[in-house]
Amino acid sequence: MLALSPGQVREITFNRTRKCDAKDLHVWLLTAQMNAAERDIYQPVLSGDERARSDQYVFEIDRARSITARGGLRWLLSSYIGVPPHALVFEEGDYGKPSVRGTSIHHEFNVSHSGDYILIGITTGAQCGVDIEGSRAHISEQSIGESFFCPREIQWLRQTEKGFFRLWTIKEAILKAVGHGLSIPLSDVDVTDIVEGRASMISLKAFGAGVPATVGTGIEASGRLCDRSCSRRRGT
Repeated sequence: MLALSPGQVREITFNRTRKCDAKDLHVWLLTAQMNAAERDIYQPVLSGDERARSDQYVFEIDRARSITARGGLRWLLSSYIGVPPHALVFEEGDYGKPSVRGTSIHHEFNVSHSGDYILIGITTGAQCGVDIEGSRAHISEQSIGESFFCPREIQWLRQTEKGFFRLWTIKEAILKAVGHGLSIPLSDVDVTDIVEGRASMISLKAFGAGVPATVGTGIEASGRLCDRSCSRRRGT
């Protein structure tokens, strides 16, 4: 899965209509690396608040991620909703999850970023969550896992090489799809059966969701090893 540049994002969305069926989850991978001309594709469509937010970052990579995440999201959503990217208006729900205001068809979306990459998920009539993490060699995976994973996952992690980020991204994507923020601890979501290939769904009824979440996972991003996971929560 190659990361799209700002020019490619504009090319595939400008004056084009895109449809996401109710059973589907569309996933887009964007690069935050861009020159001045490419930045001019994203910046003009940002709101005043979004520009101010990106200007607050000290480091260029953080500023570029902020511009790409919001500018790229606006261009992509415009092709689904049929509204110019600069005209989209966002609002936040009870747990801070954003949505588009005033559209006839309800589109859900979720955004994650790591390093130079932005991952965006889009669904129609179903909540979605995505997570991307760049693999890092010098972290204490076992100690972090014991703090945030359930006992079954900790046992699986002890027997598996390079499984930490796979667990982490799946759990994060599921919780982001549910949209309850940090009110649901990571250790309360057991994805062992998913990572072992025995299941592709997890019951969230214990958390009041009342529906399963379908999870798709992958490992690859433009030649650089990373973990990315996507979760689509079916509507009630």
